[in-house]
Amino acid sequence: MEWLSRNNDNNKNVIYINSESITAEKLYDLCDKHIWLSSDHINAYLSYLNSKFHRVFSLTTFFYTRLTEIGGYKYSSIEHWTKRIEIFQKDIIFIPININESHWILAAIFMKEQFRIAILDSLGMITTEGAVNIGGNLIRWLNDEYFHKIRLCKGDACVKYKVRNEEFGSNVGKSKIIGEINLNGQVDFALDIMFRNGDPPQVDGSSCGVFVCMFARLMAENIERDIIMKIAKFREASIKFRKVIYTDLWEYAKENKQVDIKFEVKYDEYK
Repeated sequence: MEWLSRNNDNNKNVIYINSESITAEKLYDLCDKHIWLSSDHINAYLSYLNSKFHRVFSLTTFFYTRLTEIGGYKYSSIEHWTKRIEIFQKDIIFIPININESHWILAAIFMKEQFRIAILDSLGMITTEGAVNIGGNLIRWLNDEYFHKIRLCKGDACVKYKVRNEEFGSNVGKSKIIGEINLNGQVDFALDIMFRNGDPPQVDGSSCGVFVCMFARLMAENIERDIIMKIAKFREASIKFRKVIYTDLWEYAKENKQVDIKFEVKYDEYK
């Protein structure tokens, strides 16, 4: 991460985290619990998680939109987005998704052991059909990634994973991704729709992006599913995690000892 300072204006102090960037002014916006997190906030924090937890990989907020542009599926639009990343060596892949340009949710693909695609909607509004559609598109993307970039698997020698909707019992086993060729048999990829059955953690109209970042951080920390569900429902969880996002990015910036920023945020400013 590095800082670029121009005219001592916080809106022109830019934090670079890998290929992502965020202005100091937008970082300061995290002090306001009513501010809706933008792509800049989410991409900056998920990029930070990529640096901190090497076993996970976060795609940007633009990925799923480009993959499914015009209501379809277009792998060629994002084919080169992972050319420097060995995604099949990662434990978890995070995909932030924007719903109707008004709400953020998170999809998390667990690539090893658990073999599940978790859909985390802090408002609990996503339908089974919507979740199955997302899961199917991600399955198809992984399949394309394997064939276009690894090409080790041929015909019946491939191990196939199917996706199934464990929670609702519907047959979603049509789509398949290709797994590692040293495995035997077929491994199920469970579709896990979290916060689907009432009592969602988000109680306002502005904290969905905060929950996306929080879910990704907790999963990267190997926090168990049921504990994540409980943490998310703590009173003022989203307000407290705004502090975490700010502190993580701020402390990481200071560790790099570039240019000191002009402001210090005090936690009592969170109102």
